[in-house]
Amino acid sequence: MFQKLIDNKKLGGVTCLIWKDGKFVYQESHGYKNLETHELMTSDTIFRIASMTKPITSVLAMVLYEEKKFDLSDPITKWFPQFKNMKVLKSNGQYENANRIITILDIITHRTGITYGDFQNGKLKEDYFKALGRDIDSELTNEQWINGLAGLPLVSQPGEIFNYGKSTDLLGILISTIEGKPLGKVMDEKIFHPLNMSDTFFDVPANKKSRRASNFGYDDSGSVINLETVPSEMAFKERPGNLEFEAGSGGLWSTADDYLKFAKIFVENGCSDEIRILRQDTIEFMCTNQLTPFQREHSKLMGASIFREDYGFALGFAVVMKENKYASMPCAGSIGSVGWPGAYGGWWSADPLKKSVSIFLTHSMTELDQLAQGIGFGMYEAIDIFSNYIRDNT
Repeated sequence: MFQKLIDNKKLGGVTCLIWKDGKFVYQESHGYKNLETHELMTSDTIFRIASMTKPITSVLAMVLYEEKKFDLSDPITKWFPQFKNMKVLKSNGQYENANRIITILDIITHRTGITYGDFQNGKLKEDYFKALGRDIDSELTNEQWINGLAGLPLVSQPGEIFNYGKSTDLLGILISTIEGKPLGKVMDEKIFHPLNMSDTFFDVPANKKSRRASNFGYDDSGSVINLETVPSEMAFKERPGNLEFEAGSGGLWSTADDYLKFAKIFVENGCSDEIRILRQDTIEFMCTNQLTPFQREHSKLMGASIFREDYGFALGFAVVMKENKYASMPCAGSIGSVGWPGAYGGWWSADPLKKSVSIFLTHSMTELDQLAQGIGFGMYEAIDIFSNYIRDNT
């Protein structure tokens, strides 16, 4: 399915699966786990799943919601008073006061006005990096990170528009604060351990490091190469053991099999293999579009419209609102299907109507200026190929 892309050095290696009605319809690995050693890709290869972390953090938040640890209408100042007097940066460079406090629902739906520094230009881009450090392996404490974020201006009024970014990192720190434990430990107790997700973590244990996929990136000609670490120095080559910050928006490592155990909750009414994580009514609410028609029409990601009439955004991931056989991003499937991709090449969709889950994992790590040149697009071509295969076989 992907051999031409691998032979042409547009893709290093991939592992993917399709699960439907309780059994595997397709599960294969192609290419290499490491280009230098020529180790072959395997089904148990461990990947940086980047923003595929966000749905896990969002589900964890809804577990706490069911436990009555918060209401979705609660203001973030209930825990972090630093956000009381936020400023909004207008298009003319002037500032205005935020017209209300950010709520937890704003956070889960990316309508906080918080963004990613890399999506901005000039001073604001620099200020994000100075205030928050690396996107994945920030050396700041959680308190320092919160103070830094609260000192940055919002790029829109709370609730006004979808702005993709660090909202889910804020959600992760909120969860950690409420529970009084590291985010990863809360994930382990409430999701990973119950579902036997033994290969999902913020830091890969020493005895599993050999199973990691190399950091595949691209040279100036667009050919795949091994990178020392992820682009833009967002993470260390090896995560130091003393870091407190755990990126709820993009820091997890996982495998296709582990992520399947998580994704099943969207087709099994909040359960996975009869282990309940959320109530059925909660999972149904989670999978309901939260954006207004205006927000769907005008919300953009890296300058491109991502929702429009085909998609909405639910509580931490996209939802299909109109079937489009030509669309595979941010997810695909029947109306009501959900999913969200990761910047390093991960993609998944869960289709409740067809009772199916599809997962695609690779490492395809591009700088933003490379994407502008069309470098790294082989990954999107591979996802389109996989998405078409899913439509024909589920």
